[in-house]
Order: sequence, then C-alpha cells, then structure tokens
Amino acid sequence: MTANAVLWRWYRWDDLDRDRLYALLRARQDVFVVEQTCPYPDIDGKDAVAWHLFGYDGDAPDAPLLASARMFAPGDYYAETAIGRILTTAAGRGRGLGRAIMAECHRFAQKQFGSPSVRLNGQAYLKEFYESLGYRAVYGPYDEDGIPHYEMLKDR
Repeated sequence: MTANAVLWRWYRWDDLDRDRLYALLRARQDVFVVEQTCPYPDIDGKDAVAWHLFGYDGDAPDAPLLASARMFAPGDYYAETAIGRILTTAAGRGRGLGRAIMAECHRFAQKQFGSPSVRLNGQAYLKEFYESLGYRAVYGPYDEDGIPHYEMLKDR
C-alpha cells in the first residue's frame, strides 16, 4: 500500500474510544520507548488538548495503525501551531509516510487554524528531512531524554 492509500483521520481526545487509544499508546510505546530504547514519560498531560492524527492501512474497522502525530492549536503548546509525537509504525515504514503525514499535518493546520507557522521538536537525525519540508532549526541541538533534538520552525 502506498502513502496515498492510507486513510487519515483526526480525533480529539474525547473522541478516542478504548481501541483507538490503545492503538495510539501502543504505537508510541513501541516506537519511542522500545525501538529507541528510551524510557521517557510519554503520558505527559498534553494529549487532552491535542488533535490526534491516525493513518490507517485502509478503512476496515480493524485496519492497523501505520502512522500518527499530535497537533496543538496556537497557544496550546507554543505560540504557533505545534506538531509532535510524529511516528510511523514498523508496518508502515518504507511507504513514504513521513512526507505524507507531514503534508496531512500542514493541510490540517492551515484548514483548522489558518496557521502561518508550525513548530516542532525533532530528533537530530531527522533535521535534514524537516529542512526539506521548509523547516529551519531555531534552537539546538539539545538533549531530550538522552536523544539529540532540534526545535524547528516552518514559516508559511
């Protein structure tokens, strides 16, 4: 399946049923804690104000989660719209989902918030990827949970 065949869905915290919440937390644990061997407090108290993007492998009720991200309205995390917890699951890798999920986040930020700018904190190994999408480093590198990061900004 290509990135174009992924079904993107946005949810507010209160719209996440038990199964969606479990899939989201499982994916974040698998990628950020287990794969990256980084024990960190994923449950940070910010999910309740965020929008949550899910990328599904089709539209079947039991379609697997391939990618996710969370987005904050301007003022909820930074002055600008903010994107975080961007991930592609092992099952979703190699399908171009990195660019696809960022495009969906940028589309939603413009539609939902009319945002001229988007900010994110990205792992240093992804700095060139984010720069290819129009971001620039505004701070860093800095250590976050033992992993080098950059704070990055995309001005529209």
